[in-house]
Amino acid sequence: MPIKRTHKNTQKEFLLKNKNLKILDLGCSLANYWKEANHFADIQDHTASFKKINLKYTKIEPNKKLPFKDKEFDYVILSHVLEHVPNLLEFKSELTRIGKSGYIELPTKFYDNLVFGSDEPDLGHKWWFEFNDDENILYYTKKIDAIEKFLSVGTSWKFQKYYEDSFILQFYWQDNFEMRERSKFTFEKKITFLQLIKKYFSKKLRNLV
Repeated sequence: MPIKRTHKNTQKEFLLKNKNLKILDLGCSLANYWKEANHFADIQDHTASFKKINLKYTKIEPNKKLPFKDKEFDYVILSHVLEHVPNLLEFKSELTRIGKSGYIELPTKFYDNLVFGSDEPDLGHKWWFEFNDDENILYYTKKIDAIEKFLSVGTSWKFQKYYEDSFILQFYWQDNFEMRERSKFTFEKKITFLQLIKKYFSKKLRNLV
């Protein structure tokens, strides 16, 4: 199976048992890197920071081929990266070119519509994702906002262990996998935070009465 659902803990356990693998954490910083990896890379230059802790780091250039050889890595970690990439299929092709297998983590559409911090014009989220388990295909569509955001990233982390399936998608892939675009979702009108508050208090009042 080229791609399937998994859990990060399962993948971390696998990597701990296979420390001989060449493992790349792609799109990380010192704040969020996987300690199971032995090579790190991002578009930001964290070379000096990683050098201080004796870890190998490569700065990559946006929208360009990744500076690695074909199948150079046994395993590539891609945690909350794909949703930011403008040239999605080209990047996916590069990912499967340099890696033999790996882990992908993505926000769900629901999470993406609740949490602040993903709307920057250049580096913000550009795509929504959903997985078809029957076809084993990862579908993507252009991101839109249906709800006015009202949660901080820090607040969302407090709830993630309870609502993990609603907040994130987790996949393991091997050799290659298929991604396919679907039509953009449409909403007549965005739901504002004020509307949500009004409905909340309206229901509270009805219950009191």
